[in-house]
Amino acid sequence: MNKGELASRLKKGKMFNKFAAALHSAVEALAPSQSLQEDFIFHWKAVTHYFINNKDDKKPVQESNIPNHLDQMLAILVTEESEMEDNLSGPCMEYLLQHKTLETLHSLGKADCPPGMKQIVLNFFTKLIGKIKQPLLPHINVYKPVSRLIKVCGEIRAGPTELEEIQFLCIVCAKIRQDPYLVNFFIEGDLPSKSPSTNDTRRRSPSHLPMEFNLIDSLLALLQSPDSKIAVKACEGLLLISSIPEKHAAQCISEHPMFCTVMAERLCSLYTALPLCMDPVDVESVEAKWGLDTCNDGEDTSMFHGKRQLISLLSWYDYCDQMVNESHPMISRTIARKINEWFFIPVLEPLLLQSSEAGILTSTAHLTKLLKMTTSPELLSQMVYFILGDGTGEEKPGDNTHKLRHRLIERCDHLSDEISIMSLRVFEVLLQKPHHHIFRNLVLRNLKTRAYYDRPSPSLASHEGSPSDSGIEPGVEAGGDGPSQEGSVPGSPLSVPGSPASSINDSDVSPNGELVDEAQGIHRVVNCFLSLLPDVAKSSYITGDVGYDMYLRDAHKHYKNCLVQCLSWDWPSHPVPLERCKNSGAFYEGYFMKVLLDKVSRMLDQPYEVNLQMTLVIAKIAHLPHPHIHELLLDPYLPVAPGCRTLFTVLNRVVMDLKARMRVLSDFQSQMIIVRKQLMGMVEDDERHKIEDNPIMNLPHIDLLEAVIVLEEFCKELAAIAFVKHHTSSSR
Repeated sequence: MNKGELASRLKKGKMFNKFAAALHSAVEALAPSQSLQEDFIFHWKAVTHYFINNKDDKKPVQESNIPNHLDQMLAILVTEESEMEDNLSGPCMEYLLQHKTLETLHSLGKADCPPGMKQIVLNFFTKLIGKIKQPLLPHINVYKPVSRLIKVCGEIRAGPTELEEIQFLCIVCAKIRQDPYLVNFFIEGDLPSKSPSTNDTRRRSPSHLPMEFNLIDSLLALLQSPDSKIAVKACEGLLLISSIPEKHAAQCISEHPMFCTVMAERLCSLYTALPLCMDPVDVESVEAKWGLDTCNDGEDTSMFHGKRQLISLLSWYDYCDQMVNESHPMISRTIARKINEWFFIPVLEPLLLQSSEAGILTSTAHLTKLLKMTTSPELLSQMVYFILGDGTGEEKPGDNTHKLRHRLIERCDHLSDEISIMSLRVFEVLLQKPHHHIFRNLVLRNLKTRAYYDRPSPSLASHEGSPSDSGIEPGVEAGGDGPSQEGSVPGSPLSVPGSPASSINDSDVSPNGELVDEAQGIHRVVNCFLSLLPDVAKSSYITGDVGYDMYLRDAHKHYKNCLVQCLSWDWPSHPVPLERCKNSGAFYEGYFMKVLLDKVSRMLDQPYEVNLQMTLVIAKIAHLPHPHIHELLLDPYLPVAPGCRTLFTVLNRVVMDLKARMRVLSDFQSQMIIVRKQLMGMVEDDERHKIEDNPIMNLPHIDLLEAVIVLEEFCKELAAIAFVKHHTSSSR
């Protein structure tokens, strides 16, 4: 027989089967009507008789009437249920359950006899479980064949029935999610005891079986499918099962030999597939969510080398983060620890500690991106301790016990401006995360003693609080190391000149330390920052591009978010009284704060981009509603201990340096205006050529002009933060 004859016969066979099915439907329509049960039994017997009478097991099932009979059975069950009262089984359903119909179908599907039967059976099970509203899975003659059918899913990689398999598994997962107790029907064996005693071992049956969760096994197998749609559906199924509030199932999944391992291993393999060097701007530009792992080379105009691999990594990391966020706490902790042990420490850390500048930029950009994407508390906690270590005690100079923390902070002041900016960016993102350890480790650990505060000697105690005779507002005269401290009140983070100490007690101080009975106090603080820079060095009021009001709006929004974030951390509303603070000797800001203040002190010699990133990080810290942070960063009136510095005193010295430099520069303010317009994109086309030809733009002090612009804006931002914190705390 040639190919043409074979094709002709097959075509005739198909036509005959279609004719037979149509004829059968016509006979049924003309025959006397039967009950639903009789009709149901008829269709089921037609299926079983096929296997008795048909010896050709190689004939595809699609050429038989089996699919049609099973569809009719399902339609009858749905119709019957709609006619019954809620949660009652009709005679057709009782027949299906009592005659072990599903067991028979499972056997046929597992054997895939005739060919294609597995697909038909999977479809029938999926529709039955999905369309029937009454609880079927608790019935022994349902959950047993369902459990057995689960085992055959995922057996063949990229098999022809993958789509039907994942649809079946997902409907089972959805039903279990609706009624979590059902999960216990699909777990076989016993949980091993954590620490079994001798008696427990003796009592254990010789037939004790290890625990098996075949639903997880099959989903993990389909997770490896080359078809991304199948893999995404497997992810959904795993997410559903992991989120059920059943401790037994959670322990089973946590102790599964592959579940948590697959999560971490895939992160490792996807990360190692990335190029060794990538542009941080490209890394930051990529947005990826799990389930949307697509990258069209032909249409994507922003394509760069490694983008496809990066999207795959970030998509999977996003899935891991969501899994940790939504799964049972026991599972969350296990996955997060596994990611730390398998991915963060052995894969990411060595790359972060390398000496290659290109490698440092790439790995730090990756760390920043992953940190920014992390939302689950457990995974965030693992990442925070990975980056910072667990130190919370007072930090000493030269302490580098946690190498990665020390290296990242050290690089904030790197010779390479790109590395400095990228390292500062890590801490900017870190400071936006709601984890108490971040702020305790980086800032608060060395502020709890308030050793920066100038504690008066006993001999001078009787003279404390005398009104100021100088009459000089702090910040106006930038010729010293800070505002006049005459008349300042020991123990108060914001002491207003002229306020007697005897009139001050805890009830007179607001949560951020301002004196409640001194209405002008906060205005003097704001004035300290706004008048710190001499008028000749200011340019924003001339160009009119950025106003103080904008900083007030931003500060209000950010501070409100900070209050919500820090609410559960039980931070004090007032500074800890000096008598209760342990005097630990000379004050040390801590390595992180030291590097930041060092960079502020050198801002006139740093590039514009470095200064922007540095001031952004400090502003994040200044928003925090902790009174000791407020003292160090936002209190110009703070009595500073000898050898100590605050943000205001450092800025004051910067302004002194600026005044000395300005004396040798001619027409300083007009140059400032030109540079500001250039930075803000306020230059018209007809002016652009004039500016480009202007010799000012080629002068070596252009970095200085840009730094002064940043300094002016930074002072306005600090003033706005102080103002908003005062009024928010007062209203509360």
